[in-house]
Amino acid sequence: MELTIKLYGTLRKYRPDSAAGAPHQPFTISIPDNSTINDLLHALEVVDGAVNAAAVNGDAVENSTLLHDGDTVSLFPPAAGGA
Repeated sequence: MELTIKLYGTLRKYRPDSAAGAPHQPFTISIPDNSTINDLLHALEVVDGAVNAAAVNGDAVENSTLLHDGDTVSLFPPAAGGA
């Protein structure tokens, strides 16, 4: 299946070298059918703890969420800062 991926902040370093466009732009990736967010993170070689939140088609989801062909997945790093 093919997905559109949006990486935010420090997660942009996990963008595949083969992905077209600038680092801040969405890109497409093909992964096996019946994959989850966790499978996607593994495919992108994202280290444990680097993702704080994920959204599919604009809705917040758990990492165990099953993905579908054509989904747009947004991945967010932990927030930093504050007083």
